[in-house]
Amino acid sequence: KSNTREEKRLFHADVEIKGVKDILSALSEDEVKNLSNRNMPMRHFRAEKGDTKKAIKKIKSTIAWRKEFEVSKIITCLDAKGGDEEMANIIGKENETGKIMVRGYDKEGRANMYLKPANENTKEMENHMRHLTYNIERAAACTKRNSNGLEKINIFVDYQCYSLTDAPSVAEIKYTLTILQDHYPEMLYRGYICNPPRIFRFFWSLVKPFLDPKTKEKVVFLYGEDGKKKAEKLFNLETMEACAFGSKDLRPFHSKEYIRYVQFDYTFDEK
Repeated sequence: KSNTREEKRLFHADVEIKGVKDILSALSEDEVKNLSNRNMPMRHFRAEKGDTKKAIKKIKSTIAWRKEFEVSKIITCLDAKGGDEEMANIIGKENETGKIMVRGYDKEGRANMYLKPANENTKEMENHMRHLTYNIERAAACTKRNSNGLEKINIFVDYQCYSLTDAPSVAEIKYTLTILQDHYPEMLYRGYICNPPRIFRFFWSLVKPFLDPKTKEKVVFLYGEDGKKKAEKLFNLETMEACAFGSKDLRPFHSKEYIRYVQFDYTFDEK
């Protein structure tokens, strides 16, 4: 791990460097201070296909959202010293059933984030989004530490035991996709749909209109022999959950251990 790695460029290096400079020059001093990391302008530039004006508008919106949504408080709420107790209680409650968690990596070192809709245990949409944000940030931190420079994450949506009563509202679907597509652009490497039930067509019909074309290209349906072959190429199956053709009985998820005792930039059960 001596050499720093980076995600694949979408444009020539000179074009991307100029785009980033133009974006940074359009931000106020306060906005620059509130960038999530130094690669944030590059991700927005790539997400807007090199359209600097659009990228500036989107990054300003994201910086404002991060401040208003108190993302830094969400990230640090479970710190032993100085964490926000109210936010820690929210994340703790939301995470009790393991409906979202980060566990394992792909063969290139990108973290895997699992969503299990059938494990829904609360009804407050705002808290659902806080919990989602906590886990996206955590998955990104794990990728960064583990891969020596990559940024993206894999998302697995496991529909095991899913029923229509578990389906989120259209408002929540839109809110989730706004966070993923607008505020964390170019963070998704692949999105895997696991164990899609027959009724999934109905849910997919709700989601699809809100997906941008680039996100649609990243969605992979993971089932059957074909799904297993895809998984074997990209992942060590001994480290994967059953929904992603895991070949080993993994230790059951333990929420308190995950959020209280495992370092933020480590996945659950990481050795």
